[in-house]
Parts: sequence; C-alpha cells; structure tokens
Amino acid sequence: MKLFQCEHLTKTIGEFKLNNVSFSLEPGMILGVIGMNGCGKTTLLRSILGSYRLDQNPEDKGNIWLNLHNTSESNVHYRDNIKEYKQNIAYVLTECPFPGLMFAKEVGERYGRFYPGFDLHKYTQLLNDYEIPKKVLIRSLSAGQRIRMQLAFALCYPAKLYVFDEPVGNLDVEFRDIFYEIVRELVSSGNCSVILSSHLVTELEHIADYLLWIEKKENVGNTIYFGSIDDLKNSYRILNATENAIQMIPKELLAGKRIRTNHSEFLLRTGAIDHSRNDQSNGADLFESLPKELLSDLRYPDLQEIMYFTEKENLS
Repeated sequence: MKLFQCEHLTKTIGEFKLNNVSFSLEPGMILGVIGMNGCGKTTLLRSILGSYRLDQNPEDKGNIWLNLHNTSESNVHYRDNIKEYKQNIAYVLTECPFPGLMFAKEVGERYGRFYPGFDLHKYTQLLNDYEIPKKVLIRSLSAGQRIRMQLAFALCYPAKLYVFDEPVGNLDVEFRDIFYEIVRELVSSGNCSVILSSHLVTELEHIADYLLWIEKKENVGNTIYFGSIDDLKNSYRILNATENAIQMIPKELLAGKRIRTNHSEFLLRTGAIDHSRNDQSNGADLFESLPKELLSDLRYPDLQEIMYFTEKENLS
C-alpha cells in the first residue's frame, strides 16, 4: 500500500522549472533527495508541503497524495482535504517557518492547536532536552537551535510524513547522530515515512532506503534516478588505471573520469539502466568485454563518488 504518491509534478518558479517528477513511498521508508544546488530539491519539498500551489502558472500540473488526501484544487472537497493533508505532515526546514519575534515555547502554544494530538507537555520537555533557551527570541537563536526547535515541534503530533530540508548542516556532530537515530525510530513503527534532503550524501547513504536524484540542465530540474541505493551503486564501478586506459573503454560505458598524474579514476556503467537517458543500453555485453587487466582494478563506488563523477562530467 502506498502512503505517499507524487504524480507528474511540474512546478515553475520564476525562470526555473521542476519537470515531471513522479515517485511513491510505502510506510516505513526513508527517501533521500539529492542533487546540486538549484536543481529543485526545495521546490519539490515546498510543493509537497503545500507551500507552493500547483495552479499558479499555466505549466504547473501534477497530483500529490498522502494517506488518501491530496493537494489538488480541482477536488470538490479541497478545503477539508488540504487541511487534513497538512495535518498529516511534520517538517523541519532550512529557513525557520515560525515568526522570529516569538519565543520557542509560544510556538507550541499558538501553533500546536492546529495539529490534532499535539502534545504541549512533550514539546516543552523536548525544548529542555534540546537546550533551547526559553527567554530568547527565535530570530536570536543560532541556526542549529532553530533546527532543534523545529524538530521538537515536529515530534509532538502523529504525522504520516516527515519532510526534512537540509536539517543536519547546522547541527553539531553529536546532535546529528541523535537526529539520525530519531529518523530511524520514526519509521520503525511502519506508520509513517520520511523525506530527507541533504548535501551530506555520505551520511545519507547509511540511512536512506531509496533515493530521488534531481539534475538541473538549462534551468530545468529532471529526475535522473529514483530507486534503491544498492541498485544505483550496482549500476556503476570505479576503475583505477592510467590515463591511457581510456583508449580501451567503450565510450558507452564511461560515465565520468578524474585524470591525475600517477593514476586516474573512471566511473563505468555496468550495463544496468543508463539513468541519464532512462533507457536500457547494451552496456552489459560491453562491460564484460573489457580487457582482463582492467577488470582486476574495478571496485564499487560510494554514492558521493557517483554524484561527483556524473555531475562533473555533465558540467564539463
């Protein structure tokens, strides 16, 4: 059963267009959203949150469903639908959504009543646990404190979807570990899912079940991969060799390269789906035909290497 579905989402913001994004989540899943700055990650998450409407531009389209509620304004029960939709979402954003002239405790008192099941006592306790000062205005809190305050609020009502937009960049190492443990606990019940956008792909690799990878070209953000991390890593290998090895590599296999004086590294496709073109190539046969001296120098890449090589290649 699908808990969340995003169907053919297209959203235009100024000169930028997020184009035809589709994916779905089952309960208990953690989805990592990756891509370079400006690719559309925040546009996607704000559309999911309902902050961006899907009828503001002629090209905008798509449907977003959460627990049988959606954001479509064509629905005759739109007002009730969008209310229940938003009540099922909890979030932590890079830019704090709460007024800067409020104190942290006031946030729970004023906004908690809009979320059924909000536990004000738990919120107050979490503010203490997360060392959020009570007599300091939100605008005077540090970036890390504002993230921890939002997290405290998000954990105090029974949401179905948790949306975290670059939450860990301003957290210290100790609390970052606490955050990841909280995320694991959230999905362990099997009642909710998590969407987590992050530039720290090395850490994301160890917590996410699935990835949504968005790439920006000519001011358009497109999905180049949605699937499991293991499937993505299995689609590539790193070859350590001299620069001359490039003469022995079929161009269809070469996804990226890093040329150095003493040795070079090449990212090769193994013959799985070519995610940059969304088609099935004959790469498997080509890969198996590589010279034996090259096959012995292959290893699996990590997620950060795949991103580095492919995005560097696309920019060159």
